[in-house]
Amino acid sequence: MKKMFYSMVFVSFVIITVPLMANANGGVWIWPPNIHVNQTDQNAIIAWNGQEEMLILSTNWEKPAGSQSATLLKVIPLPTEPSEIKEGETAIFEKLVKILNEKINAMQTQSLSGGKGESINATGATPSVEIIFQKIIGAHDVTVVRVNKQEDFSKWVDDFSTQKSLEKKQVSGEFKVGLQNYLKRNINYFVFDIVNLSETKTTIKPLIYRFKSNYFYFPMLVSGISEISDSQTKVNLFLVFNESFKLPRQIWQGSHNYWVNDNGVDIKLTNIELKDVSQDLAALFSNNVIARRFEMNGKLSEINKDLMLFPQLLQSNLRIGMKNNDVKILQQLLINEGFWESEVGVTSYFGPVTKKAVMKFQNQYKTQILEPLGLSSPTGFFGPYTRKYLNENIFIGVK
Repeated sequence: MKKMFYSMVFVSFVIITVPLMANANGGVWIWPPNIHVNQTDQNAIIAWNGQEEMLILSTNWEKPAGSQSATLLKVIPLPTEPSEIKEGETAIFEKLVKILNEKINAMQTQSLSGGKGESINATGATPSVEIIFQKIIGAHDVTVVRVNKQEDFSKWVDDFSTQKSLEKKQVSGEFKVGLQNYLKRNINYFVFDIVNLSETKTTIKPLIYRFKSNYFYFPMLVSGISEISDSQTKVNLFLVFNESFKLPRQIWQGSHNYWVNDNGVDIKLTNIELKDVSQDLAALFSNNVIARRFEMNGKLSEINKDLMLFPQLLQSNLRIGMKNNDVKILQQLLINEGFWESEVGVTSYFGPVTKKAVMKFQNQYKTQILEPLGLSSPTGFFGPYTRKYLNENIFIGVK
């Protein structure tokens, strides 16, 4: 039995490659509008130590041969203000793939043998959109904003485009709805990353983002609401986390029309091995880590939520009238999973809106939640069976 397990792992991991063509990390707008930039792959490393997260996002692009120069603007939502944005090396992905494949080969053999930039501080009344960081980093023209209100966002994008000598863009209804989804979850920092493409194939060094976060997070929804949402793409993620954490066996739940490869296989890396991949990654952790690969193939428009995994298991039943941090976490998950029907965002108060969202969640997973209780209709009460399903599928445990 053990031999079969490792053989399956070998098949799943030894063929790991890092595609270095087009990348769709974040929402994308393109100038001029008649230029088509083909999006085929995304590559990212997501490292989280329980308090801080580091995102390493590749930025490799391809456009038709003979077409004119193009400018791309990527939009990346973050839950908190980044403490550091810096340029990384393209070799980071190849190094991580190499060391993971070496680990898998060793496992099979064993089984067969038995800086923060310039800040711009607002004065007076808080603006709807507030610039907090601007800097040229390698080939990237980076601006970080805090969106306090959605109302003036479209105008701000127009002004920003004019400032950067870009044609004004119409912010789509889908993007506005997606933006509101982020704001409801208290995710209101957005990175605007401008890169210029002149060659048919352009390889640009990745950016490294470091920020505080109390949950494992990767923005995926924003790609599905951008101009390249009709693209068929491969999402290729590497999750790196503390050895003491236990992620769900499947990190992506819910119905979807895209192919997912998430076999739940965790590979242990020492801090020394992680240093060989990236000194920045190793600095995020004090002990050994676990790495897991996650892959998704399909249309970007079919990705309708972000990757959010919380380390805190919900311990108590929740009902109308309660207000606490568990309610806040529950609300963030319900909004991200698409069960929320209100303009109001996270409040930490369990009211009628939260109850209705819980009922929709229970109905979606009635086989696991309602049927064991002999119920045919959702109740809106966040009890043991609803809590058990969430804890087993959307929360990080501790070994």
